[in-house]
Amino acid sequence: MQRYLFEYKILPTGEKSEFSYVAESEEEARQSIQERVADLEFVEPEEVEIGSLLRTLDASKHYYECEGCT
Repeated sequence: MQRYLFEYKILPTGEKSEFSYVAESEEEARQSIQERVADLEFVEPEEVEIGSLLRTLDASKHYYECEGCT
């Protein structure tokens, strides 16, 4: 598994930011990230433009724990 960090742009506002997604491939991450970003930004998926891949990280050796889980 890899963590793919993409830049994205919200088309109606022009706002740019970054978001990462863990997936088996860059294609899978690119397909899934658009809807996830739309949910977080409260816009329609068509209003999110996924830009270039900024970085790829190995996600298999990292452990993430949410604040409320401890």
